[in-house]
Amino acid sequence: MQLPIKAHYATLAMLALAERSESAEPVPARLIASEQRIPMQFLGQILQQLRAAGLIASTRGANGGFVLAKQPDQVSVAQVVDAVCPAAASTPMTTDREVPHAAAVGEVWEQLQARQRALLSDVKLSDLLQRASVASPMFYI
Repeated sequence: MQLPIKAHYATLAMLALAERSESAEPVPARLIASEQRIPMQFLGQILQQLRAAGLIASTRGANGGFVLAKQPDQVSVAQVVDAVCPAAASTPMTTDREVPHAAAVGEVWEQLQARQRALLSDVKLSDLLQRASVASPMFYI
């Protein structure tokens, strides 16, 4: 099952903040947008939703920006998805039980949705940062 692009962008934005979480310095939205190639208007809406969910905090002003509200190992991908796409996590698969085989197919979709939810709940931002560092090692010349 495919998640909306909004969930993808939100996860990328959260990873950009998680990457800088130790410095505790606010990251400007324009920097996140350019690094992660997220349209600025779309990112603004995403950041508002993440802030409303308590996943990030913001500061205004010339040196303002966004920081994680929790440590990267305390934020799951499921929390990020829920913050920006609440319907994606709770939309049950509907099937017409009058249609032959619909119940059996419906059960498979429900199992798939449950497994997807479990995976997203198990994966933390810190896990993704670790995967990213392994996937793109630094080379020095």
